[in-house]
Amino acid sequence: MFMIYEMLVLALTALVAPLFARYAGYELRRKPFELVGGAGLFFMLAAAFGMLPVTSSVISSIWQVAGIVSYFIGWLGLLIGAIWELVDVVSISEAHEHTGS
Repeated sequence: MFMIYEMLVLALTALVAPLFARYAGYELRRKPFELVGGAGLFFMLAAAFGMLPVTSSVISSIWQVAGIVSYFIGWLGLLIGAIWELVDVVSISEAHEHTGS
């Protein structure tokens, strides 16, 4: 399905993205960055579902489905947050060009 180590690195990267943006002095709106941070939590949840030792086949299949759903929700949140912030950045730079500042 997916590798646990790579997913944990992706989760930590998504979780610290709002912190790095704040330290860089970049804050247009917080919601897109919060969405990216929330996606990091879903990636961690998916990794946790992948690491659970379960002996029952029924519970194991439920855990696998829950891990896959968490993984895709994480990617969806990451993509929406990134595209949302991209639109904000592009629209702000255009506004500054038209005002002459």
